[in-house]
Amino acid sequence: MAPLNISYFALAGEAAVFDWQANAVTERRPLGDFWSGLPDEFAGTIDTAVDLGAGGLYVFRGPAYLRIRIADGQVDQGYPLPIVDMWHGVDFDAIDAAMNWGDGKLYFFRGSRYARYDIAADRQDPGYPKEVSAGWKGVDPGWTAGGLDGAVNTGSGRAYLFRGDEYVALDWHTKSQVPGYPLEVAGQWPGVTGPVEAAWSLAAGPPPAGAATAGAAEFYDRYHGFAEPGATQLGVPVLVTLGQAALESDWGRSAPGNNFFGIKAKADDPEETRQLLRTREVLRRPDATFPEVLSVTPRPDGTFEYIVRDWFRRYPSPEESFTHHARFLRDNARYAAAFDHSEDPYAFARAVAAAGYATDPRYPDVLATRMRQIEASH
Repeated sequence: MAPLNISYFALAGEAAVFDWQANAVTERRPLGDFWSGLPDEFAGTIDTAVDLGAGGLYVFRGPAYLRIRIADGQVDQGYPLPIVDMWHGVDFDAIDAAMNWGDGKLYFFRGSRYARYDIAADRQDPGYPKEVSAGWKGVDPGWTAGGLDGAVNTGSGRAYLFRGDEYVALDWHTKSQVPGYPLEVAGQWPGVTGPVEAAWSLAAGPPPAGAATAGAAEFYDRYHGFAEPGATQLGVPVLVTLGQAALESDWGRSAPGNNFFGIKAKADDPEETRQLLRTREVLRRPDATFPEVLSVTPRPDGTFEYIVRDWFRRYPSPEESFTHHARFLRDNARYAAAFDHSEDPYAFARAVAAAGYATDPRYPDVLATRMRQIEASH
């Protein structure tokens, strides 16, 4: 199975088709028109849907579910059926969100808990349900307390959980939340408006181990032209620019205000050039100040993890973000040593990280990984 190019969102009785390459909603239709033979009780809203990879989409609402043939969008005869009788071992009275992890397992979410379901064995795995925050590292239990509304595994190394107007990104390999989330759906998923009621996709396989993510080639094709002037005119290697942009924006999925590089702003900058965003910082002091501090958590290494809202730059276009990034590095004395390595992107990247570009201690390693993924994509 290939990584996704389409995802679907249920919004106020409609299905919105999100095209990943276009990075936009390309179609919206009422659920009743989207699928043929949909019972009235499913036409207004659904709780979730999931594809097992065998040609049928399973759609859940309340205590019941139905199966839709993916080939023609027709509801199979004999449905709806009760969840408790047909999904062996699952004791949830309803399913809030569901996701095919691409490794033979499904995940069902209900309230603050989730269950893992083995597709081949056709039953829930022993030891479940568990708390979402226990199985998915870094996900705030307070954020999941009211239940999720949707889940999508992209097959690219990223999966997304949705709750109302917000979402978080998960790393497929570590089953952990990516730093800097949750973010608001609006603005990050163009055309997805209003609280998400459900999210689903066709089944995606596991991401290729050690290779480029599914989005790396597309990311390179879309943005490398913006990175080239910074290399030829200012000496910032294209691979470093693209690696930082891919890391900071999650392959272009999270670039609010066209800020692809997480570049900060000042509170007294012109209003049109700044925006207040949620972010994560790792600092050595427990009393740092920000426009808004949401939490401060001590870490075993003696540092402190902050979840805050801080000022970030806003740009009229992606191209201007890339242009400003190159100039930001070139004109900032703290990064001067990096330009001794303009012919070696990895050494350049290590120097930028050592100069304090990001506070996360994992930043050099994660940045190098993104750069290798981009190299492998073309």
